[in-house]
Amino acid sequence: MPNQRTRRQGFTNRWFVSVQKPKSSPRSPGLVRQTKTFPTEAKAKQYAKEILAKETAIIAGTLLVPDQPARRIISGSQVKRWIAE
Repeated sequence: MPNQRTRRQGFTNRWFVSVQKPKSSPRSPGLVRQTKTFPTEAKAKQYAKEILAKETAIIAGTLLVPDQPARRIISGSQVKRWIAE
């Protein structure tokens, strides 16, 4: 049963892909993390596959939602295997 927070936010996205990128401002060197969410694992995998050629620091996984038994995190070293599953 969804809790009040998930009902209010309308949790339809269950997967995320997070990418580490260089900051766009030369005055502020360093890295920034950009995260996108997806309704299905297949869509998350497709996005990860598209950016894998350009980006190296990718993390993916499931969002913490009440109707899933456990959260899954796919680390950077596991992303290629996860896409191939």
